[in-house]
Amino acid sequence: MYQTAAPVLTRTRDRRSAAAPLRLAGITHRVFGTGTTRIDDAFSARHFTDLTGAYGVDYRPELAGSGAGNTFAAMSRALVESLGAATAPVDLAVVAHATPDLDCRAAAATYLSDAWPHGPLAFSLSDQGPCTPFTALRLAQAYAGRHDYQRVLVLVLDQSTLPYPTGRELVGDAGVAMLLTRDGALGAPRTEIHPGVPVDRLRDRLAGLLPAGDGTAVLAGPGIVTRRDLPDHPEAVGTAPGYPTARLWGRLAGQPAARTVVLVDYDETTGDLALCTLDRAAEAS
Repeated sequence: MYQTAAPVLTRTRDRRSAAAPLRLAGITHRVFGTGTTRIDDAFSARHFTDLTGAYGVDYRPELAGSGAGNTFAAMSRALVESLGAATAPVDLAVVAHATPDLDCRAAAATYLSDAWPHGPLAFSLSDQGPCTPFTALRLAQAYAGRHDYQRVLVLVLDQSTLPYPTGRELVGDAGVAMLLTRDGALGAPRTEIHPGVPVDRLRDRLAGLLPAGDGTAVLAGPGIVTRRDLPDHPEAVGTAPGYPTARLWGRLAGQPAARTVVLVDYDETTGDLALCTLDRAAEAS
């Protein structure tokens, strides 16, 4: 159980270290093939019938029986191992997702809290569309600052096996794992979210928020139309739909270390505009 308490004044750890933001130490991206979990059993049929009925959505059993998919727990396990984070403890693990998990009986946060012997704090974050990973990073920094966490894992996950219409294009399963530490060499993520931005104001708002200069790489998520929204950044790299969150953050893994990188995405439904800046050439504090 997570509990809050008054600060311990006798703590000997350097307070400047606790106040410094976490920095990106490692990142890995993976697209998953066909999984091993099916959702065409009797329990899943009842679960999805109740779930969709409550919102007036049609449950489509033919989609549930069309194949096997990947749970967030299974993807988390593979990403943690690929990142090399399974051999050293972490203080916090945050799972960010825009699409729901495949099977409600297998929770990624539960797996992560049991993945290390010391049982780190782990929780999931959703219902913020493409802005979810940005909020996850903000929460990771906030928890680390308050509790002096030294190693935090942030997972960004997408999965496409859903037995009901979603209104969005989903083409596969993918995930990104980011390890944040006090001395990471890839920059400290600085995130900001601007709510209620109309589409017709998006271009002007981005012009005022994005840094100018040839040394900045701009990575735009599926919610950004680069020609319309980023005319002052002709080299901005756009992201095709199909993976609501993971494809954008996966692009970060391939960026040169000595560049400032800005990730930006937009949710047209809510008007939320999110940015994350990493000055990857800056020295750690």
